Amino acid sequence: MAESLFDRIYAFLSKKSAVQRVAEDPAMAAELLLLMHVVFADGDQHPAEIAAFKEIAFANFGISAEELPEVTEYLKDYAYETNTRQAAAMLAEMAPERRVALLRDLMTVACSDNEFDEAEAALISRVAQVLNVSPQELQEANAASKCDRC
Repeated sequence: MAESLFDRIYAFLSKKSAVQRVAEDPAMAAELLLLMHVVFADGDQHPAEIAAFKEIAFANFGISAEELPEVTEYLKDYAYETNTRQAAAMLAEMAPERRVALLRDLMTVACSDNEFDEAEAALISRVAQVLNVSPQELQEANAASKCDRC
C-alpha cells in the first residue's frame, strides 16, 4: 500500500534534529566533545582538523555539515564544564572495539593537519588511560588512523 500524505507529514514532523539526538544520547555527546577537544587542543583550529571532525560526525553519528554548527553550539552551552577526563569516563564501559575506534578517530583529527602536537598527544593519552586501552590497542588504533606521523 502506498504511503499516505499524512504518513509522510508525520514522518517529517517526528524526525529528531541532530541537537535532539545529541541531547538524548550522553555517549554521543561525550564522543563529539572529545573530538572537539582534539580540534582545539593545539590552539589552532586548522581547516583540515575541522574537515576531519565533520567527516567523523557524519560517518559515526549521521550529523550533516549543515547541522554541525547547532550541535557544537549546544555542546558549548551545555557541556562547557565537562573536561576531557569526565567525557572519556562516560565512555569507559563501551565495547573494547568502540573504545579503540574512538581513539582512532581522535588520532585522525589530530593528525589531519599533518602535525601531531604535544597537547593533542597528551589529550589522546589521557583518554586512552581513562578508557583502559592497552598500549597495543593504542598502537592498533594509530595504525588504523589516517595518521602517518603519529
